[in-house]
Amino acid sequence: MQGEAEGLVIPADIVDVWQQLVDCMADTLSVPSVMINRLEPPELEVFRSNVSAENPFPSGTRMQLAGVYCATAAMKRQKLMVSDARADPEWADSPTAEAGIYAYLGYPLLWPDGEVFGTICAVDTKANKWGRKYEKLLQTFKNVIEMHLMLVNTLHALDDKNTELVHTLAEVKTLRGLLPICASCKKVRDDEGYWQQIESYVRERSHVEFSHGLCPECAKKLYPGLDVEGQAPAGR
Repeated sequence: MQGEAEGLVIPADIVDVWQQLVDCMADTLSVPSVMINRLEPPELEVFRSNVSAENPFPSGTRMQLAGVYCATAAMKRQKLMVSDARADPEWADSPTAEAGIYAYLGYPLLWPDGEVFGTICAVDTKANKWGRKYEKLLQTFKNVIEMHLMLVNTLHALDDKNTELVHTLAEVKTLRGLLPICASCKKVRDDEGYWQQIESYVRERSHVEFSHGLCPECAKKLYPGLDVEGQAPAGR
């Protein structure tokens, strides 16, 4: 589900900020667990979760996606709110409800290209009607985290571009320095001691392509009757 963003590493400083976010939200909302989850089908990883003895899902927890609230929020790409799974026919028999997680409020987290990173969610081990305060806070932090994902994506793109530029610079540097060239046929000698046409040598070490023509001096030598400007043969 992660498309081109799959495998991107979240920098440590951003991970630290996410840890602060989930700790703050759990305290503010008075729930046992607030999580930032990363989807890695067929599993879900609790990427960051608040540090608490009451938290049933510490960071690093992995679980199957089937029957998990977060899977639905991610797949549908919209908010999911469950007040009491025991009274909800859709969730009463789900693995999470059977594990004692009865209330859930979660939002999908998206990469800049629209692919799903995972979810941000709050869960409760008792019925919870949630409310505007909960929704507003999670929506706000969803926006913050997605801005971080945009930054990660941009940094990755810049790193790729820098690698490309370094490679290009390395190619350009091979054309600098002393270049042995034959005084007669104009072939050049490469680093391995082989002689080759100068066009081939330059083409292999740069993005230059060659087109061939005649300079005025050579045109006069090879075609004496041809106007040096290439307009028409002399005398016509």
